[in-house]
Amino acid sequence: MFKKLMLVGLVLMMLAVLLPVASAKAAPLNDVPTPGSGKNAYPRVEKAFQRVKNWYNKQGEFLAKSGEFISKAENFLAKAEEKNLDTSSLRGLLDSFANSIPAVQAAHDRAGAIISAHNGFADNGKVTDITAAALTVKDAASALQEGRQAHLGKGKALAEAMRAFWQANKPNRSKKGTDTLTPVPNEH
Repeated sequence: MFKKLMLVGLVLMMLAVLLPVASAKAAPLNDVPTPGSGKNAYPRVEKAFQRVKNWYNKQGEFLAKSGEFISKAENFLAKAEEKNLDTSSLRGLLDSFANSIPAVQAAHDRAGAIISAHNGFADNGKVTDITAAALTVKDAASALQEGRQAHLGKGKALAEAMRAFWQANKPNRSKKGTDTLTPVPNEH
């Protein structure tokens, strides 16, 4: 009995040591986090601004290539339609993708204006006003995210559908000099 009592007492003492004595208080859900205090927050905001600028550049590259991608897809569909292949689903995906580009471009332009103004930042990218700089990063990232959401998944869906269409309708290359799309019977 004494051993059991000692064992229970020892376990309770270990639990008391492991459990925190003071309670933790969480911030309210609607509090907006601040970038930090003092000069130690500046490098984080500067890095965030650089990441936003990199994202902006990548989105710009996507927009620059999108016209060429749409043109190639149009040519691919035209060749398939010449062979009387059903391209209606691909056409719908291509139209959806192409129609999303103006929204992406508008959001990209807004982000570019915010980045160019670089409120809170010096020309070299260093923080001059932490509050304005944090707002600049937040606003630019929001604009870029809006552009991303406008076309999210559409390019990938189109590319995958075109790849599947190509696999199902591979060109007949059995004879030299013939590269034509021919329908392959659907095995499903």
